[in-house]
Amino acid sequence: MPADLKEYFWDTEFEKLDKNKNKRYIISRLYCYGDLKAIKWIRNNYSDDDIEDVARNSRNLKPLVANYLRQQFNLKKEEMAYYKWVNAMNYEYWRGK
Repeated sequence: MPADLKEYFWDTEFEKLDKNKNKRYIISRLYCYGDLKAIKWIRNNYSDDDIEDVARNSRNLKPLVANYLRQQFNLKKEEMAYYKWVNAMNYEYWRGK
């Protein structure tokens, strides 16, 4: 992985990241925190299937990213782990009601 992507993995031992073994983590992290250059790197290094896999199975997305990927891959919210997780949250409990 290019050294200029290291800034997006501030809590990770960047040198130990494996582009293939850690692809879900890398793709979701760069989509959520990366710039346009990082997104282009993803598109050049991972397949649409890899990115769609993240869209379907990652709960660690930002709302804007989840919505973007949902539209890019023509997914329904019910098909995405992120939306299942958000819907399962009991917000009333956390609000003290």
